[in-house]
Amino acid sequence: MNYKANTNLDEVFLPRSVAVIGASPTEFYTITLLMGKLRDHLYLVNPNYTEIHGRKGYASILDIEEPVDYVILAMPARYVLKTVEECIQKGVKAIHAFTSGFSETGLKEGIEMEKQLAALIKGKVRMIGPNCMGVYCPKSGLSFNPASTLEEGHIGIVSQSGTFAQAFIFAEKTRNVKISKMVSYGNAVDLDCPDFLRYLADDADTRVIALYVEGVRDGRPLRTALEYAASRKPVIALKGGVTKQGGRVASSHTGALAGSGETWAVLFKQTGVVQVDDFEDLLNTVIALNDSPLPEGKGVSVITYSGGFSVVQSDMCVKAGLDVPQFSAAAIAELRLFVPTSGTMVGNPLDAWQLFYKYNPADKSLKEVFEIVAREKDIHSIILQFDVIKFMLGMWGNNFEERFNIVSGKILEGCRYARDKQNKLVLISMFLDTYLENELERKYSLAFKNRCEAEGFPVYASLNDVVGTVAHLYRYTTMKKRRPVKAGN
Repeated sequence: MNYKANTNLDEVFLPRSVAVIGASPTEFYTITLLMGKLRDHLYLVNPNYTEIHGRKGYASILDIEEPVDYVILAMPARYVLKTVEECIQKGVKAIHAFTSGFSETGLKEGIEMEKQLAALIKGKVRMIGPNCMGVYCPKSGLSFNPASTLEEGHIGIVSQSGTFAQAFIFAEKTRNVKISKMVSYGNAVDLDCPDFLRYLADDADTRVIALYVEGVRDGRPLRTALEYAASRKPVIALKGGVTKQGGRVASSHTGALAGSGETWAVLFKQTGVVQVDDFEDLLNTVIALNDSPLPEGKGVSVITYSGGFSVVQSDMCVKAGLDVPQFSAAAIAELRLFVPTSGTMVGNPLDAWQLFYKYNPADKSLKEVFEIVAREKDIHSIILQFDVIKFMLGMWGNNFEERFNIVSGKILEGCRYARDKQNKLVLISMFLDTYLENELERKYSLAFKNRCEAEGFPVYASLNDVVGTVAHLYRYTTMKKRRPVKAGN
């Protein structure tokens, strides 16, 4: 079989049986997989144990009578070559080498051992790594973190760094991230970034691809894969090592060639990939792309509770390449019918702080504001700044919870109208300070965040985050309009 021509990596992401070689009572792949879907098809291999957590321990993979599709190597590097030979003899389809100590060390013996490993597996078995966390796939149950939710989603992730992959798993709970398939691929002795990009491009479960890359050995396959993937779905990329110092660290991390920041920026632009500057940017953007419509233009409306913030928000939007167009005369007239005159700014941004406290069902509120603004043809994205819970707690006292639920419901009704009826991007900015001393404010801020995210409205911890996200989505929209869509294989 010509493995390099095979872009169907179901054997990597969707194995029917798994063996952990180097398993132990404290080894985290062992612990993680025993908790998940694959526990009844999991084999634990370590000559030092006859039993691990009540499961039989095997001295060698060759002692397992049943077929094994996928193997995780969690052992010192000096044992890897012999163990891989046994895996090939067993007929294993894919191997993930968590083990480090190869070319990333920069040492002669590590580099030589990696060359031997590449020669050993060529044409015989697929390999992820070495020096990586491997695969996370909720559908199959593969995971490398016991904190993973295994809740299926639509965000595909290709990461050269294991720590970044771990960060996405922690974001499942903190940011409502729902992952289809994720891989941390490390030194890429066999399967490399282009293989995973092309697979996720054709994967029906994946709507958007997040990429973290430090370097490659051959840029030509990567360019082809990036162009193909970006023609089928959004690809958001973070390049590690864009500076001279960062490139030096990247090379020592995975042993790959980092390349210049300018070269990578040109590559991403030419292939239709949106490049971001840091991990938060990457996370913020793919979260929005997962459930939200793309903005058809750069017009933004900000609904806020502060005149001062509205000035800063306008500047932020313009600096990010967006526009803050004035509302039509008809919209302003309609808003003036129920937005109080005193202490407000009926324009864009819209400072209508009194409406944040409208809980009476008979009163017009932020729901109607969203409806009016969403119908504006020059408005393509709506940002709600919601940082008023501390004031609500003081104003409403014992009536807070009842009134807060009513106000939250009205806001979400307006958000749904804007997104579902008018196809507008709706994002929410909320100051999520982890050092909040007011426990009630913390509790209800989290409750509002969770309620918004459950309905598919992303929530961001700062205005800067939400404006940057809108800008990235608008950049993708403009790229998409210029590029043809390619058919799948």
